[in-house]
Parts: sequence; structure tokens; C-alpha cells
Amino acid sequence: MWYCKLVRSPRRKSALVFVLKALLPYSKENLILSFRPNRFFNELEKTSGYSQKTLRETSRRAQHQGLIEIKEKNLRLTALGERTARPYIASRLKGGGKLMIIFDIPENRSGARQQLRALLIKWDFKQVQKSVWITDYDHRDSIKYAVRELHLEGCARLYECDLLYPSS
Repeated sequence: MWYCKLVRSPRRKSALVFVLKALLPYSKENLILSFRPNRFFNELEKTSGYSQKTLRETSRRAQHQGLIEIKEKNLRLTALGERTARPYIASRLKGGGKLMIIFDIPENRSGARQQLRALLIKWDFKQVQKSVWITDYDHRDSIKYAVRELHLEGCARLYECDLLYPSS
């Protein structure tokens, strides 16, 4: 599955995330890099904190995984690469809104539950209760896609909500 490769430690973004985000149109990284395409890895090294060697190797691995391709001597995201990078540039919900996912996944599907929790952590969700997670970021499409990929359609519900009490 496309998202399992990116689930690691929630503390630092992987080099792969930086490379993919830099190729995603209109992302902050892409706008910075678009003015200096021939210095792609130099600029990415400055913004990511990873060495050029690490970023180049990550780029090669991403090509082998089908996340990026080379067209006319330029790196481009594939559809799979775009789906993989999209959750990492989610915007905040307007007006203090929150996105909440509630799930009840049977014990015989514990592997899928663990994968979903790992994704929620990676995407900046906070655990409110055991199976209730909330975030300020708009991950609607990513969550819907992950739930479909994990075959959890009947086990998970997604809500947009706001805190009413206690007030901040």
C-alpha cells in the first residue's frame, strides 16, 4: 500500500517527504525550487536539513517505487507520488474547525487498525480516546483514501466539528 512506506517516526519528516513535497505544484518547497531548477538538490538540502547525497539517493529510490519520473530532464511526480505527498501539505481547517475520526475496528483486523493509527500520528492527529482522533488539518481526502485502501469502510467515521465546551 502506498502509505506504509512513509510511516516511521513521527518526530522528523523523512527525506522522501521533502523530495515529494518539493515536486508537488504550489507547495512552499516547490515555489522555492521553481526559481532555481538546476540547483534542485542544493536548495532542498538547505530547506530539509538532509545532505544532498541522502536526497539524491532518496530520489532514486522514489523513482524505483514509481513515485517520481524523469520527463525532459526534470523530475515529476506520478499520480502515486502526488497521493503520497498530499497529506503532508494539508491546510488548517478554517474557523477553528477540527477533523475527527472515530473507528471501531474488530480484533481480527488489528493490523489495519495499527496502520491507521500510524497514519494518524504521522498526519498530526491527536488521540482523544482510544479510537477517537482529532486534528486541525484538512486530511479528508487522505483519510477517505486510507480507509478504502485498508478496507475499513464500515468501521470508521469522519467528522468535521468544533469544540463548544469548555471554551478555550
